[in-house]
Amino acid sequence: MSSKQQTLDQERRKRRRELLIALFAFLLLGVLIVFEVKIFREIPSREINLLAYILFQVNAILLLLVAFLVIRNLLKLFFDTPRGRFAERLRTRIAVAFIFLALVPTLFLFMVSFKFIETSLDFWFSSNLDRSLQEALFEAQSIYQEKEKELTNKAELFINGYLSETKSLSSKHLRYWRKRLDLDTLEIYSSSGKLIKGSYSRPLPKNIGISPGLLEKVISKNTPSSKISSLKNKVILRVFIPATYRQQKIVVACGLFLDPSIEKLISEVGKGIEAYQQLKFFKDPLKSSLILMLLLVTLLTLFVAIWFGMRFAKRLTEPVHSLAEATQQIASGNFDVELPEETADEVGHLVRAFRRMTKELKEYRQKVEETTAALQEINIELSRRTWYLETLLANVTAGVIALDHQGRVTFINRMAAKLLGAYPERLIGQEIRKLLPEEYFEMAQELLLKAKSSPQKLVQQTVKVELRRKPITLLVTITLLESETGENVGYLCLLEDVTEKERVQRLAAWREVARRIAHEVKNPLTPIQLSAQRLRKRLAGKLPEDEQKILERCTSTIEKQVEELKHLVNEFSAFARLPSLKAEKGDIAQIAREVIDLYREGHPQVEFSLNVNGSSKAIFDKEQIKRVFLNLFDNAIRAMNRQGKIQVNIFEQNGRLRIEVADTGEGVAPEIRGRLFEPYFSANGGSGLGLAIVNSIVQEHRGKIWAEDNHPKGAKFIIELPKTL
Repeated sequence: MSSKQQTLDQERRKRRRELLIALFAFLLLGVLIVFEVKIFREIPSREINLLAYILFQVNAILLLLVAFLVIRNLLKLFFDTPRGRFAERLRTRIAVAFIFLALVPTLFLFMVSFKFIETSLDFWFSSNLDRSLQEALFEAQSIYQEKEKELTNKAELFINGYLSETKSLSSKHLRYWRKRLDLDTLEIYSSSGKLIKGSYSRPLPKNIGISPGLLEKVISKNTPSSKISSLKNKVILRVFIPATYRQQKIVVACGLFLDPSIEKLISEVGKGIEAYQQLKFFKDPLKSSLILMLLLVTLLTLFVAIWFGMRFAKRLTEPVHSLAEATQQIASGNFDVELPEETADEVGHLVRAFRRMTKELKEYRQKVEETTAALQEINIELSRRTWYLETLLANVTAGVIALDHQGRVTFINRMAAKLLGAYPERLIGQEIRKLLPEEYFEMAQELLLKAKSSPQKLVQQTVKVELRRKPITLLVTITLLESETGENVGYLCLLEDVTEKERVQRLAAWREVARRIAHEVKNPLTPIQLSAQRLRKRLAGKLPEDEQKILERCTSTIEKQVEELKHLVNEFSAFARLPSLKAEKGDIAQIAREVIDLYREGHPQVEFSLNVNGSSKAIFDKEQIKRVFLNLFDNAIRAMNRQGKIQVNIFEQNGRLRIEVADTGEGVAPEIRGRLFEPYFSANGGSGLGLAIVNSIVQEHRGKIWAEDNHPKGAKFIIELPKTL
């Protein structure tokens, strides 16, 4: 799906969402109107205040929501429309016309409705209506009051005419007086609430009895009281009069059956007055709520008018606008543009002609693309071969650098970039003079000139350089690159690191020299030593005292030098013929402790410390590792002038054992670190074979050794050994 179609779909979803919001607001408004009318009729007064407040707030929220939608659509219509867009001015005018067509009658209807609401509320809550309701309630209640008065008089006649004269109560006399007084019920109750005698025109249900509390109230206050009880189809009114019979307090109850419509009338009128009083209290909130709803309806109508006007204007102008956009896209080379749907009008005829033109242009472009595709296949094959060649050059062990005729880098592999200490991508396009120090650039320029002047167009030379404070030996091969016409197009430089190769060759040569020196020097040492001893014995006591001292001094010097030569010869022999490994499982930390204990006795001014972290067990040659510690300790003691501190750390790192021997001597200068492990190289007056032997033993154990600075002073030799061989 194209981006244009996606935009149209998003716009349709947005319009549909806004329409749903408006419909929901209309429905919610209707529900709120019905609900407000219902609650003001049915909900008790103590709950109306809270619900009225909630409904008012809901209406206010709806009003703000619809107002936001109206303002948003107006802003979108006038400010969010892209300026200069085709047919956009016509679209805006149509939308504005729809808005004004809906706004004028809506405002007129709002003013009329507002006046109608104000007049109706004033009429509903007028003082005449309030007075009429009060009079209706008074008239209904006066009926009961007359009946109560009538029953009270009849009860007094019964008390004065019968109870005060008779000495015993009989049902016959009670029935006589009930009929005489035209009563429906005549009852006599004791002060405890017990029915003494009673006469009824018709049977009464048991559930309309008299509560003792009512009788106690009548007797205690000595005042009449009345009660209305509802039956199935009737209402009975009874009046209770206190009296005395045989010096005992009693209560006489006279009752009449009344029409139930009278009680219903009183109840309905009372409820009506109560509801009227509640509505009268909420006159102003109700007026505000109705006006708020009217304003909400007005805004909703305006929102629908804006929405419909914008949609109608868009439906009129969108086909023309889509065709104009399609023309611009085809002009820019996009022949797969989606055109508007064809219709039966003039726009549809234009669209059909446009489709034919687009089809012809697309066929012509396809022919061009086929030709381009063939050329691209050739280019892809060339790119594949170039990638293969670059991959080979990137993975060779030698550094490869290609320069153009101006000395700029056009290609460099990883090994060459590593030698220069940078990433290959950062070196492309850089001049060689900016990548090398001045002395190295002069050397490189000289080699480039030799390659250019050489008949073979090639030069090869071994050079020693220092990269990252480490001396290395490079075998540099430079080839001049020429075109078929003999024009200089650049240089191909190969840089091969032969440092390790030279070191191995030197080590082999020194071992051969050491073997020959040990063989040639060792033989005459013993006769020299024996001759000096024989001279001392033969001439002992035969020479004057001064000459005897000279003899002793000379023979002692000869013997001492012979011993030193023997020690040197032994070191040469050890270096030339290192025994084969006798690997076995052991603890390197234990070997270090034994050597430290040995040196502590002979060097009391040197402080030895051993720190072991984790397991130090491995497979190694115990004698050779012991020789490593001996040589490193000798070297450290000489560097410290036989006083200082030697710290040994042994721990496991990345599955290998790491041994650190640090001293507090003078340290190792950076410029000689690369030659420390070469035979017969000494920086502190030693034989020059100790570190060479250490290096050979470490390499036999498939490990590596190097030197670093020890902080704050001194040197640190670090050995890494595998735990298994």
